[in-house]
Amino acid sequence: MKNGDSNGKPRRTRKRRNPPQPLFRDEVFEQVLDHMPESFDSHDFIFEMMRRFPREYTLSLYEYRRSKDPIQTLHQMIGRKLVGFSDRIVTDERKSSQNVRGLPSENLHWAKIKDTSRERNDG
Repeated sequence: MKNGDSNGKPRRTRKRRNPPQPLFRDEVFEQVLDHMPESFDSHDFIFEMMRRFPREYTLSLYEYRRSKDPIQTLHQMIGRKLVGFSDRIVTDERKSSQNVRGLPSENLHWAKIKDTSRERNDG
């Protein structure tokens, strides 16, 4: 058998694992946003997510176990997904607050968008 010839067995290829993570479902982010105050930062959002979805958070953290810093990688992914909710929140500014390690670090500050259609209908 020459190099590269098949020996009859299926060839094992290494597939890139990128399973859908329950933590990154839109419903999870929407539920967490529902419980956030009018103004909050990304660290506040992550803390609330950890409280409300501990199993999903832990499973997602495990998915990044091979990265140099799994916590930082997961939190960056959460932040990137949060940007996609521009119909509900807008970035206000960057500021420093305590992260999950208890250290100050810069992150985005968010403000909820007021639903003016509801206010007009209530008046």
